[in-house]
Amino acid sequence: MSENNTVMINDSSYVFEDMTEKARVCYQQLLSLRNQMSDLSMKQQQLSAAQSVFEKTLEEELAEQPAEAELSEPEAIAAKG
Repeated sequence: MSENNTVMINDSSYVFEDMTEKARVCYQQLLSLRNQMSDLSMKQQQLSAAQSVFEKTLEEELAEQPAEAELSEPEAIAAKG
């Protein structure tokens, strides 16, 4: 809300105190939902970035050792053993 307690809804300005109780509650709920959605979006970006780091690290670690299919038969048996 701005300093003069007006809010913009669908390109129209309203005095918050003049709105019905139900309208004020709905408006406040919508503000809360927008904030939560923004927080979730940021969290999703953080999780996606972390996932990329772990995927890259895993790829680098696995590149240093041959995959089981690339081992010779005796090496594969020893690796399982």
